[in-house]
Amino acid sequence: MSLQVSQLAVYPLKSCKVIPLNSSRVTLSGLEFDRRYMLIDEKGLFLTARDYPALTLIEASITGTTLSLSHPQQYVGISINPDQFDDHYVNTEIWETPVSGQLTSSQFDTWFSELLNLPVKLVYFGDQSERFTSRRPDLPVAFADGYPFLLTTEASLEDLNNRGPQVNEMERFRPNIVITGNEPFAEDTWKRIRIGNVVFENVKPCERCIFTTLDPNTAERSRKGEPLKTLAKFRLIAKEGVTFGVNLVAENEGTIHVGDEVEILEFQQAYPYKDKR
Repeated sequence: MSLQVSQLAVYPLKSCKVIPLNSSRVTLSGLEFDRRYMLIDEKGLFLTARDYPALTLIEASITGTTLSLSHPQQYVGISINPDQFDDHYVNTEIWETPVSGQLTSSQFDTWFSELLNLPVKLVYFGDQSERFTSRRPDLPVAFADGYPFLLTTEASLEDLNNRGPQVNEMERFRPNIVITGNEPFAEDTWKRIRIGNVVFENVKPCERCIFTTLDPNTAERSRKGEPLKTLAKFRLIAKEGVTFGVNLVAENEGTIHVGDEVEILEFQQAYPYKDKR
């Protein structure tokens, strides 16, 4: 069976629900529209569902350049168009990496502040925003945690679910690209791959955090610490952490589609995992 793309997805607001796609334009900083918005508090610190699980229940849709958001706790949704933003920026940071975010509107700040019961601002990754990846400092990234693209595979998720007490949805891991047709965790050995006309480089395994313990449909946290507890038994890298999926950077821009074949251009040795089973 050939390797194929089975899912494509973006998360326009950091921590919001997934928007599944049939195709997407690939930019060097990520899939188009992915992680372009983010919430910050009064100190300029970024907020995610790690501390505010309600964010995972925000439904998102995109029409043209307009982002529409709704939440079950809010009677009225909001529509956000970056063409209407003023040219004002504020300094913030993501994991101690400085980045400037374009201010949006007090209307949107109020909507999110009421939702979280906390004074917050909504910022946009605008034309003057600039941030680069740590291991490939020549390549840009928007408001994603560390790298522009996250790839997972269906076989690896199935293997995880067969090992643990809980059936985990792929949405818990928030990938941009999902592949089918491989053996479990074969993605560890893919150094460079081609999807459509775009070449991606596997930079590092993706370290997973408490975010994965949130049910994407209810925002409730797993009482058993799953899937982290099961992953820790066989996907632990010393001094790195528990991993699932791989972080990618793109070598060029283009368009990719669900159903595209995946060609492995170069292999690598997988990281040495500590097996506690």
